Amino acid sequence: MVEGHSVHRIASRFGRDLIGKQFAASSPNGRFLEGSKAIDGMIMSNIEAVGKNLFAFFSPPVVASSTPKDQWDDSVVVVHVHFGMSGAWSVHSADEEPETKSTTRLRLVEQCASTLEQNKLSTHLSAMTCKHGGYELYRGKRAALGHDPLRSDADPDELYQKVIKSKKSIGKLLMDQSYFAGPGNIFRAEILFLAGIHPETPGNELDKVSFSRVWESSVELLRRGYDTGSILTVNAEVDPDVAARGERRYIYNKSHCARCHGPVRSWDMAGRTCYVCSGGCQSRQSTKAIEIGEVSFAKGSNGCSSNTITTKNPKQQKKKTIKEEEQERSQHVPFVSHCARDGKEKRLSQQGPAGLTIDEIRSQILTLGGEKYLPRKSARKAQHIEALSNLLAGEEAKKEGESLNALTIAEIRLRIQTLSGQESLPPKRAKRDVHVETLMKLLSGENERNEAPVRPFLISSLPPPMVSAEEAAREKAKAGEHRGVEHIAELSRDQAIKAAVVTPLAEEDEQGHLNARKCAETVDSTGLSRNQRRSKRKRKLRFDSISSE
Repeated sequence: MVEGHSVHRIASRFGRDLIGKQFAASSPNGRFLEGSKAIDGMIMSNIEAVGKNLFAFFSPPVVASSTPKDQWDDSVVVVHVHFGMSGAWSVHSADEEPETKSTTRLRLVEQCASTLEQNKLSTHLSAMTCKHGGYELYRGKRAALGHDPLRSDADPDELYQKVIKSKKSIGKLLMDQSYFAGPGNIFRAEILFLAGIHPETPGNELDKVSFSRVWESSVELLRRGYDTGSILTVNAEVDPDVAARGERRYIYNKSHCARCHGPVRSWDMAGRTCYVCSGGCQSRQSTKAIEIGEVSFAKGSNGCSSNTITTKNPKQQKKKTIKEEEQERSQHVPFVSHCARDGKEKRLSQQGPAGLTIDEIRSQILTLGGEKYLPRKSARKAQHIEALSNLLAGEEAKKEGESLNALTIAEIRLRIQTLSGQESLPPKRAKRDVHVETLMKLLSGENERNEAPVRPFLISSLPPPMVSAEEAAREKAKAGEHRGVEHIAELSRDQAIKAAVVTPLAEEDEQGHLNARKCAETVDSTGLSRNQRRSKRKRKLRFDSISSE
């Protein structure tokens, strides 16, 4: 999803490069014909970002130059844009403008007789929502939107008064654009983590101090996203150890908290996956009866919280403590995220082969064992995981064997005796290989008995963003983050690929270029990855078969 920080970056760039210019407008895919005709030949006179929404204002030349903004009349045309999951509004010079795509709803070409042809700018817009209307369109949409942490006109005190009147959980309110305009699901998880607030805490139970932590965290993280072009929530000054491990986020799509290493729980909240650190970073308290999905907190007979949960159904009188209800939720198993993907090596070390894509697994198998160990291309992921796991086990055994070879027979016998006693010891006259094999079997069995969850080792008036769109795209590609969702909305697909591959940094090696190109080129013009396109085709086939029946 193109979230608030990305929309503000587009508004900032357009404010610097496009405001005051006159444009010829067209709709290449025909899905914005009336709107393009309405703004054809007009001047882009203003641009505003509110949360995930962008408003572009177009005026006739005379109106744009002589009429104050608060006196604009029906001659002003407002274009409202919501980018959705994979939208973008890219800017091109005339000599580098690409062909339009099937998703291009609006094309603008600069009209200026005094500007050299090659210096003229053009823009391509692809978006989920693209509507036009008079100034009343902006007023209506703006009134329905909440407070944007990146806007100077946001009023946290007014927002707090609205929040404490709601029985909804703060987790739902953060995603409600009529309250907080801009944050999405990744931001929700990380904002509440930094604020130390449990997502199910109801709005009407938040005190002013707790709300202030939520608001300040929202401002801090969205501003960092605006400056860097990426959702990076780990603060190196606050958590130097976490940053040193290369972590980009604390709990989103993680099985363990990056700060305390406690388990991260996940569950569905209004159709989106919600995350919480259950290791102590986010407390959960209740003082009133509140609804949470199918359950509600109940007051004790003395009016204080009994710290229990009772079911809505009066026939079911069983009560659960908050601790029991928390434990029922499964620990989050990280998925291969397309919007916030960790690097391949980190996913392999923390999640095992299951944390890799099929292409990455096949690449690892080729590196470790060669083509003879590769499953068929049509094989399921489980078969690929098994093949790589076997190779990795062999590598570990080889390393263990090499380290054991440095021990004397007496040292090996001592370790065997420590692990399982005298009964497992080979005869004293047994060869060294027998002693090594016995110890390796014992070590393997010990590892199986002591399995534990894997934990990371401790080792609007904004200034221009600090990081350019091209630099942000390059950083994402190097980190392995897919552009299917958390992409740079200021760049087209071709621009993102070029930025990811062509870099001025001399220290980047050839492999880094190849990885960047592979990451960028796995997405088609719609912004969907190969797996997403495959899933889309499967859904269409199922729908067609049902329709034919």
